[in-house]
Amino acid sequence: MEGNPHSTASCPASGGLIRLQARLANLITWLGLAWAALCGVVASGGFGRQGEDWLRLALLILLVDGGWGTLWAALGSTDWATPLRHWRGWHCSELVATLPYTLPGSPGGRVSRWIGQLRAWWRDIFWPTCGPAFSAIVVALPVTAVLGALLGTELVLLSAAALAVMQLGLAWEGGRGTVAPQWDAVIAVALPWLAGHFAFGSLTLRSAGLALAFALAWGAAWRANSPWERTLGIGAQFLAVALLVVLHNPLAAGCLLLLLAPQLALLSWLRRGQPTSWYVRHTRPWLMAAMLVAAWAL
Repeated sequence: MEGNPHSTASCPASGGLIRLQARLANLITWLGLAWAALCGVVASGGFGRQGEDWLRLALLILLVDGGWGTLWAALGSTDWATPLRHWRGWHCSELVATLPYTLPGSPGGRVSRWIGQLRAWWRDIFWPTCGPAFSAIVVALPVTAVLGALLGTELVLLSAAALAVMQLGLAWEGGRGTVAPQWDAVIAVALPWLAGHFAFGSLTLRSAGLALAFALAWGAAWRANSPWERTLGIGAQFLAVALLVVLHNPLAAGCLLLLLAPQLALLSWLRRGQPTSWYVRHTRPWLMAAMLVAAWAL
């Protein structure tokens, strides 16, 4: 999914690479959730490469990528507002069976008329535009619940938190099919990183700090043409560098600075008229590499 107009503050929702909803997608755009989860696993230091750990890792990727990613892409990339706006003034109906001896003006008659209007609206307005996304949500919700239960209480709670953030992000943009970058960063980086760490160990403050720093950088990249957001994105990565220095890992800190250099260099293209979607596409691999290096250093 390409193209974030550089005059807006919205970005495509970061769905999973494993999709429960068929869709063409840019690999880098959709790889974020699984990558962040893997970084959380690396940061935990608890992956033992045994058969049980590999199974747990596979379930984790299915949860954050196939479950959370499908839900987020379906909720955040679908225009729910337009069908709902049509419903408020909808008067078309179709005939439905009524209970025997139901009078037209009675409560039963009004319910039958409402059901007829709902069926007509669903068939003519809602399903053609929102049907695939609705089907994906219906499948992804129970899959997410089952996988979370298999992985433990922490992952169930994180799944509930992820769903709550998705709803907030949807409401923030009015359900118009775009999402604000900060909500996408929480779903694509912060929560999957925490999920990866929880799946293989007890969460530490330094791991949570790195997850937050890289989430800030991830979201700010979509508004890199704004001086404030540009400063936020770069500053967040410098915070990650500072944390590694405090943890006595100067080599990893130096690697993060080297990976930040191309991102700084590509900023000049924004002043030449390139949209922020171009900047995100070309800087995302460097940011993802920095995430892995930082996680490994812990």
